Amino acid sequence: MRAMALSAGQPELSLPTMYAAYNLERDDPFMDRDYNLCVLCGRCWRICEKIHGKPAISIINRGKWARIGTAFNKSHVFSGCTFCGACIDICPTGTLTDRFARWQGKPEAETGSACILCPQGCAVVAQSKNQRLLAYTMPAFNRDASLCALGRFGAAQMVNSNQRTTRPQVREGEDLIPYDWDAALKAAATGLKEHAGKIAFVISATSSREERYLYAQLATALKGQMHLVPAHALPGDPTLTTIQEAIHGQGALALLMNGPLLGGVEQSRMAFSLVIDALHSDSSEQASVVLPAAMLSENSGTFRSSTGEIRQLSACSQAPGDARAEWRILRDLGQTLGLDGFSYTKVEDITRALDNAVGEDAAPPAMTGDPRHNVRELITTYRGHQVADIVPALAAFGLPQRSMIQEESTAGSDNGFPILEKKEIVPNMHFFKIQAPQVAKFALPGQFVILMARETSERSPFTLVDWDADTGTISLVIEEVGRSSRELASLRAGDMLAHVSGPLGQAMPVEKRGTVLLGGGCYGVGAIYPLARALKQAGNRVICGIEASSSYLLYMQDELTQVSDQLILATKDGSEGVRGGVQEILVQTAEREQVDQFIAIGCTFMMRMTTELSRGLNIPTLVALNPIMVDGTGMCGACRVSIGGDTLFACIDGPLFDGHAVDWDELASRRSAYAPQEIQALSQGVDLSALMHQAHGPTDTHQCGCGR
Repeated sequence: MRAMALSAGQPELSLPTMYAAYNLERDDPFMDRDYNLCVLCGRCWRICEKIHGKPAISIINRGKWARIGTAFNKSHVFSGCTFCGACIDICPTGTLTDRFARWQGKPEAETGSACILCPQGCAVVAQSKNQRLLAYTMPAFNRDASLCALGRFGAAQMVNSNQRTTRPQVREGEDLIPYDWDAALKAAATGLKEHAGKIAFVISATSSREERYLYAQLATALKGQMHLVPAHALPGDPTLTTIQEAIHGQGALALLMNGPLLGGVEQSRMAFSLVIDALHSDSSEQASVVLPAAMLSENSGTFRSSTGEIRQLSACSQAPGDARAEWRILRDLGQTLGLDGFSYTKVEDITRALDNAVGEDAAPPAMTGDPRHNVRELITTYRGHQVADIVPALAAFGLPQRSMIQEESTAGSDNGFPILEKKEIVPNMHFFKIQAPQVAKFALPGQFVILMARETSERSPFTLVDWDADTGTISLVIEEVGRSSRELASLRAGDMLAHVSGPLGQAMPVEKRGTVLLGGGCYGVGAIYPLARALKQAGNRVICGIEASSSYLLYMQDELTQVSDQLILATKDGSEGVRGGVQEILVQTAEREQVDQFIAIGCTFMMRMTTELSRGLNIPTLVALNPIMVDGTGMCGACRVSIGGDTLFACIDGPLFDGHAVDWDELASRRSAYAPQEIQALSQGVDLSALMHQAHGPTDTHQCGCGR
């Protein structure tokens, strides 16, 4: 759409921006929705209707309030949505986004492959960036090419999970010790040789054809028995019972599995167990040797679906740590054992050998139901792992979770700091009023507090926007940018914060300087408010300049007007005030009158750009730095910054510093050091209690979604 607008030769429109101020919707699994970006093209609901016969979403309301939504504003979980992701993939404006992939940026490559999370083996387009899987998407917008929720949204989360096994390990006594590959393979080969003829090979049906072929070759060479576990088999399944009985009848003393496919009791009976797996599990904890394997988008080869069709698998992402492709592990294990027929150099060699082999290359057992068109029929395990343990949002569809760690919530507790008021004032900007008497009693302009939403949360610093010592309240504006801020943004009025520490940092020196210009952007719009108020009371002429991408993202105009002599607005799109940002406000103000002091608070880029301008204008400049911070009291050193060649701590020496002395390159580098980890840490879960509230109680007969 942007390209079409630019090609039309009329990049500017004189039409006013009409902002509907819809709240961002994050309550459903896997997707975020910002209907402020919607242009009502209708592509989302039309593709939903095309693929599934009847749309889960449509245009609701009338006139200027028309928007896309579900009937009666029900949760998508109860609207008939299958979470195939087609609406997200076809949306041209970013109104609908994949909650996991949206933070990774635009994909650099799209690779045709297949999803092998279940026997259907659906064709997919694997989107990747920097050899990292972002998402599986459907290869075409039609019913036959649609994907289930697990394949569309869960695969990328599983591949990028922090539960991945990354190093070979060998048991020494009670402990698993990391080994290099050569030593680990020797340990595995030794254990298998000692129990040749008494080895049970228990393999998932979601293994590729090449992997199954090599497992079968190993089983034949070592005179073991190979058992194939259906993808949909759960504990107590007759197939698993039959396999366990066969293992007992065989008198097996060693076990080789590519996942936690059997119970821990069965594994504990073995003298030796080798687990080749991509994910950590109780089985790997009990194993004699653990070998880390690649999974899904990290593997190449072929897969025979339950319908008998052979799908091509194409690797498009890199396995973490020392993990290797499973076929390569099996080849190396065979060579370490000294077996013939394991001299393959690439997976295509195995494919050719498999195609020429005489024997059965059977399709895996089919599963009941079709999860692509009924989200309640999703497969619950992948190679023995409960998928909802790895992709927690799947619990919204009733998938069981074996080991989900429940975070202890302080909401409703008598201990903590009450949230008196909480509202999203503009998209991603949240206003909080918190009861914190000791902080309010001693707070000064320029100081900050550290919040913890729960006892197990990270400590996150936020600048004080306002406080009232008489009522014992403090006010903050929190921009939602990562895990901690999203966790705080999910709280509501009436909830409790586990901890509020402060006031911290050095207060701004308040003195009469003459004309003071304060520039604020993003969270800094709220942060300059107490500074402007104090400077105004000290007799200064105070000018506040605030910026935003568009007029609907501006906030606190009335409050800033009351504490300044002049308020100047700037928007990047020119929808209100000066076209541009705080840089333009600074230049125009300096041309009009003398500026004796400039203070900038906002993103690092804005503060850096305005500081370079003020240096040329010879205007003394203060900036509020926001490096990574942990304890906030000077003990950890995480927030160190270089100011004029000296190393200072933002928490006890700042946060306000001479902007002309800041080492901006170092600051930017340190702030971005943990950006990938911050994205990885973002919660992908959903509020199950809120969803159940929409679903009414078990005795209700109506499912209108009104929430009553």
